[in-house]
Amino acid sequence: MFRHTLPPHNGSRRPARTPGTLALLGAVLLNAAAFQPFALAQQPSPAGASAPAIEQSQRQTRLPREVRQRVRRDLAQQTNLPRRDLRVIAFSRETWPNGCLGLATAGEFCTMALVEGWRIELTNGQQNWIYRTDLEARVMRLEESPVEAGLPAGVRDRLLQTIAKDANLPVSQLQISEIQPDTFDGCMGIYAPGRFCTRIAIAGWRVIASTTSSTNSSTTPSQSWVYNISQDASRIVQNPTASGGQVVPSFIPSPGWADEMPGNNIVFRSIESGGLAGIVTYRELRSDGGLYQWSTRLGNAQGEPQLQKQLTPEQVQQFQQVLQTQRIPNLNGLRYITSEALADYPTLTLQGMGSTVEYIDLAEERLPRSLKTIVDAWNGLLK
Repeated sequence: MFRHTLPPHNGSRRPARTPGTLALLGAVLLNAAAFQPFALAQQPSPAGASAPAIEQSQRQTRLPREVRQRVRRDLAQQTNLPRRDLRVIAFSRETWPNGCLGLATAGEFCTMALVEGWRIELTNGQQNWIYRTDLEARVMRLEESPVEAGLPAGVRDRLLQTIAKDANLPVSQLQISEIQPDTFDGCMGIYAPGRFCTRIAIAGWRVIASTTSSTNSSTTPSQSWVYNISQDASRIVQNPTASGGQVVPSFIPSPGWADEMPGNNIVFRSIESGGLAGIVTYRELRSDGGLYQWSTRLGNAQGEPQLQKQLTPEQVQQFQQVLQTQRIPNLNGLRYITSEALADYPTLTLQGMGSTVEYIDLAEERLPRSLKTIVDAWNGLLK
């Protein structure tokens, strides 16, 4: 801003202007006023472009609706969050250095051609995620998975390479879904009937891995694996009991049903919940062979157990053998729940041998084989 200042007043009078001087000044001002509109009309727009050109440039930098939908759908599948809770808060056009969008994993081969695409930031109001995609979001990658960020880079890369070798899949088709800190015994926390494990404390993580959503289709369903890994990645052991299903598991949040473990006289318990009526149904097998059932509504007092069936000692023993041979302790703390659980489909919690596992009955045919065998044996006793 220019500041106009007056000269200091010294008490002297200004010299009088002559008529000739005033006439000359008036002519100059008149010519300037006549010339000014023409000069302004000739000035270019600040951006140096016409309005149609500016509008076209804005259209080119808008995020296509299909791209927005694909990244929201992919993130919802990876995080098990409702898609309606995810929104795009920022995006930009980018040129990525290779076919891996500049995010190659260890040992991954990437085409070296430049890829035009997008960098997109999404949020659910509590956490943010950043995607890299090509122009149509047919290829997309998270810049940094919040889950994978919990593992040291060297540990993560070694784990993914091990899973890729075991599953005979490229690393680019794998992702880490969840991790949970844990401490393992000499068997790395993997139960086997009759096996003795040294009582040592090995710090590490339980890890759930799966195929990426871009790999899955109606003909190629999702695959998942559960691994136990030590902190230095010197010991990486797959949990075969919990792996192999077509439902990607997650860890049961705490507190939950796991905090209500049955007493020593209970061989097995199932808890069925969900549904619009808000009814929770308990069924449990006791060591004396009694099969009991009772129900309660959420928020109300628990009903009285009613004897439904009396099993023979042989039937109880056979079922206990199923729990051991199918290694239910290896399923402890896992839940096989899909998005259908949000639509009030029943979910079941199973408890036995000090372990708790959850699943949705709608996905029963897609569970890991060991869990499916336990479910079938239990349902057989209930008939």
